[in-house]
Amino acid sequence: MVWLRREELALGPRLTVPPNRKGEPMLEFENQITIDRQVGEVFEFATDLTSVPKWNYFVRRVTHVSGAPGEEGAVYHQVRKQDEQQLRIVRKVDGETFVVETILSTGPDLRREMAFSQVGKSTHIVDRWRLDLGVPALLEPLAVGRVKKAVRENLGKLKTLLEVGTVTLQDGRTFAI
Repeated sequence: MVWLRREELALGPRLTVPPNRKGEPMLEFENQITIDRQVGEVFEFATDLTSVPKWNYFVRRVTHVSGAPGEEGAVYHQVRKQDEQQLRIVRKVDGETFVVETILSTGPDLRREMAFSQVGKSTHIVDRWRLDLGVPALLEPLAVGRVKKAVRENLGKLKTLLEVGTVTLQDGRTFAI
């Protein structure tokens, strides 16, 4: 497991990661995965927030709210199993970097940074998360471990969907592209 300092988490020059809305530090983790598809295909699908329910069992629905769809500044409403969030795309560099963060939430504050790179005919994704789960400090390691595992499983579902064309999520929903 790699724990990153705030300055190491930034993608690109001088991009800093803020604390949560209360000014408190957020938990950090990352997962990595390689998908046997070209980076352009993977980037286009993985960064289309409305496609997230097809590979993330915890997300039920994502709708575009404002801004140019898929562009920096665009806002999306995400309905999850137990809460809802407003997400804003804060950085998007085609084929390379995608960053979203919560701007309004009934659940955890979140900042997700995805870095994409072409490796041969495959795409490698480094998926970095900073989040505030709102749990007591004593429970944070357990809580972040569970979230990291769930995110890793969801990335596996993304890989299956893009490589095979169909996927069955942990909750039984099935999707095809």
